[in-house]
This record gives sequence, C-alpha cells and structure tokens, in this order.
Amino acid sequence: MKEYTIRLESRTARDCFKIAVFSLELAERTSDSWEIDHHVATGITFTAFSIEAMLNHFGGIYYEDWNDIKGGRKDTHKKLFKAVNLPSYMGCSTYQIATSCFVMRDNLAHGKTIQETISLELPSKISFDNAATEIIAIKSASFRELNIDILKKFIDAAKNIERDIEENGFYPQPEGTPENKKSKLQECPLSTSGVRVW
Repeated sequence: MKEYTIRLESRTARDCFKIAVFSLELAERTSDSWEIDHHVATGITFTAFSIEAMLNHFGGIYYEDWNDIKGGRKDTHKKLFKAVNLPSYMGCSTYQIATSCFVMRDNLAHGKTIQETISLELPSKISFDNAATEIIAIKSASFRELNIDILKKFIDAAKNIERDIEENGFYPQPEGTPENKKSKLQECPLSTSGVRVW
C-alpha cells in the first residue's frame, strides 16, 4: 500500500450541491410518496447548505476575516453582495427564493411542536382503519409545503446566485487598478472541486 499526502481546497458548496441535485434526480425517478418526501427534504436542506457555503466561499475571497465575522445571515450576505457589485441583490426575486429555502431549512432544523387543527376530506364510505391510516399519514407543518417543484426552484436559485456573483464580481485588486486589468471571478464553487496537490 502506498500513502499519499494531499493538500486540497475542500469546497463544501460543491459537495452539498451534489447531494441536492442528486436528491432531486432521485425524487423525480420514484413514484413512492414517502421516498419523494425523503429526497425532497434532503434536497432542500442541502440546497440551503450549498447556498450558504457558496456565499461563504466568495466572502472568503473578499475578506480575510470572513469566517470570524459576527452577525446574522442578512448582514453578512449584504456585505458580500456589495463587494461583488450587487448592492441591492437582497431585494431581487432570486435572493428572495434563496431566503425561502433558508426558512424551510431552518424550520426543519429548529422545528417546534405545535398544536394545529386541519380539515381532511375523506370518502364517506371509507373504513375506520383506512381513515386512521390517512389521518396518521398527515405530515407535520414543516414538511407539508415541501415538494419537487420547490426543490427545483431552490436549485435554480442557487445556480443563478452563483452566476450573478461571477458575472458582476472581480477578484480583489489594489485600489486604483484600471477596469481593464481587473479579473472576473471564475470560481464556480457549486460545481468545481478545489485544487488537489500531491
């Protein structure tokens, strides 16, 4: 057996996004509702993780202390979007979709037990056992809104955010660098692995 020492840039955004996209593919391939639910919940969670990791990747390019910055998601994202020449990006529809993804992920991660009253219509001739099965199958509030279409929308939003940042952002340059000497961002953190050296 031969041992290698490998230096690598680990890109969490890419790894999380692979899980999100694969979850969507698995959800689309099955017809079992419990399996669709499982893959959609996994996909949404990992899409939120991938967006956050992607923004952290870009933030680390602009700010040496990015990982130490204190503050909420809104403040750090605002700071990043300003750095990549998108100062009003948080008001755009793409970012609002990402915000919905964060909210869904947060609801899954920090879910609370709540009391609800919902209405369920069942056929009048349904047996007691079948009615009980339907009632027991009702999902908790955090899971009832999850579906394939929402997962697709979140994955597209992640891709669009990456594209918008790369189309508008430049690698940091010394103050006064002429526009024609600035280098466009070319990171693709959702799809490109970091460099491996061995």
